Amino acid sequence: MSISKRLNLVLGILLCLAIGVMANGSRGKSSSETQDVSSLDRRLSLLEQRFYSIESNISRLQQYVTSQRPPVSQPSTSDREIILLREEVQRLSLRLSEAECGLAKLDERTTTRKSSAAKPSDPCRQNPDAPLRLSTRP
Repeated sequence: MSISKRLNLVLGILLCLAIGVMANGSRGKSSSETQDVSSLDRRLSLLEQRFYSIESNISRLQQYVTSQRPPVSQPSTSDREIILLREEVQRLSLRLSEAECGLAKLDERTTTRKSSAAKPSDPCRQNPDAPLRLSTRP
């Protein structure tokens, strides 16, 4: 429930309680001691005015609090562009390393010196006959 709905509910309950208390107090008294209707009406009007005053003060406070909250900062356009550029550089670096590996495999295939005793330490040169697998284009 929102604050204004809760406030209206509380104010309604308080008003009902005030009327109930006033009605109970006048029920046990004799008719000569009973307050007249205009006096009771006046007291109810005063209560309504006080409740209205409290409600309007709370509404003003809610508006003040809402206006004082700092706005949620969204990343600026330049931040978004920087993030996109970083991702693109990472993708291009991956493609470049794949192309370099492919060149190393091709170089290993075309090299005339093929000695089985000396195994290269570069993983791209270890199995030159394996097909080159490139990542999908971004």
